[in-house]
Amino acid sequence: MVSAGKDHNLALRRDGTVWAWGRNEGGQLGDGTRESKLVPVQVKGLKDVVMVAAAEGHSLALKRDGTIWVWGFNSDGVLGLNEIVTHCEVPLKVEGLGEIVSIATNRYLVFALRKDGRIVAWGERRYKHLCGDIDLWDKRKFIIIDKLEDIVAIALGENHAVALRQDGRVLTWGVFEYDLWRENKRIFPVLIERELLEDVRMIAAGYKHALVVKGDGSVWAWGMNRRGQLGDGTVVSKVFPVRVRGIEGVVSISGGGWHTVAVKEDGSIWGWGFNYFGQVGSRDGVVREEDYVITTPVEVFDKSFFG
Repeated sequence: MVSAGKDHNLALRRDGTVWAWGRNEGGQLGDGTRESKLVPVQVKGLKDVVMVAAAEGHSLALKRDGTIWVWGFNSDGVLGLNEIVTHCEVPLKVEGLGEIVSIATNRYLVFALRKDGRIVAWGERRYKHLCGDIDLWDKRKFIIIDKLEDIVAIALGENHAVALRQDGRVLTWGVFEYDLWRENKRIFPVLIERELLEDVRMIAAGYKHALVVKGDGSVWAWGMNRRGQLGDGTVVSKVFPVRVRGIEGVVSISGGGWHTVAVKEDGSIWGWGFNYFGQVGSRDGVVREEDYVITTPVEVFDKSFFG
């Protein structure tokens, strides 16, 4: 699987190791340095990983034993560590959590889906509208989000959240100017109409865009599109889902700040959107000016790259 942060990406190999590329000012690549990389480097000290999540300046990994590991910038305690820690260049374990089956993060907030279907959250207080507008909020402590049932996957954008139910239906909430109902703020989850989205198998959220993969392997997206992150060949933002052009057979998808990354059935990695920092990727390690904005999917690493 892959996960796209604002300007960096994470890729999970079949052997349970994690690889990263892109911007690295806060150590979000997890390779023990703060130097940006155009080609993937291995995250240090991680194995048995089953899921990864990247945000603006930090990264998360979920291990097979249900524990969460974090690295990068610790803005407002988003890593769930002691707030004295400003950043970490290698993964550290978040204490006090277990039986986690899915993770999601944005710049200042983390969602962790428990085995019992409930969501644990922590992070910056100004994002409490994503947690049911909870009054008692301490960014140093974990809270439980109610009013959600039968959830199998979660995703976080900058100010909006997306959840996938067992029946293939999608819910959204938060502050999102590209809301399907043209209402900027929804504190509690709302189900997207079946006519617009159904038979969804995977979800993802970028800074101000959202994506789904349907049962037939097609990818659909909506939201901000100023850098081509929707992949429909334009830079026009969309309120309703549009099909991403030129890609199918997708088995993993992730939205970054202004870009999107996907993995196909054959193991190849594809990307589109803003590529100024090489966050989409480059097969030859060079990012040219004409590749700063990519409006349709391109293959950036073939199936042999990660073994």
